[in-house]
Amino acid sequence: MALKKIKIPKMNFKKLDWSKWNFRKMNWQTILAVIAYLPVLTIISLVFSSKNPYLTFHVRQGIALHLLWILFVFSFFLPLIPWILAVALLALTVIGIINVVSGHERKLPVVGQLI
Repeated sequence: MALKKIKIPKMNFKKLDWSKWNFRKMNWQTILAVIAYLPVLTIISLVFSSKNPYLTFHVRQGIALHLLWILFVFSFFLPLIPWILAVALLALTVIGIINVVSGHERKLPVVGQLI
C-alpha cells in the first residue's frame, strides 16, 4: 500500500503596512487616554485630566464604562446576562482604545449617551 503525497497549498501572507500607524503621536496624553478605558486604572487618568479637553473627554467615557463594569460584577446572579454584558463591555473597551489611538473624540455607542 503506497502512501499518497498530500499537496499543501502555499499560503501568501500580506505584509503589514506600518505607514498607517504614526507612533510619533504617542505621547503621555494618548497613553493616559488609553489607560482611562481600563477599569481600575481610570483613576490615574482622572488625576491628570484637569487641563486637557481631549483627555477629559476620554476619562469621562472611561468612568461611564467603569460604572458599567461595576454593574457587570453584580449581574452574576442572573442566568445569561453576565456573558452578554461581558462581551459588550469588552467590545466597548476595545472601541474606546481604538478611538484614542486613532486620535478621535467619538462617543462610545451606548455609554456615550449616558454622559
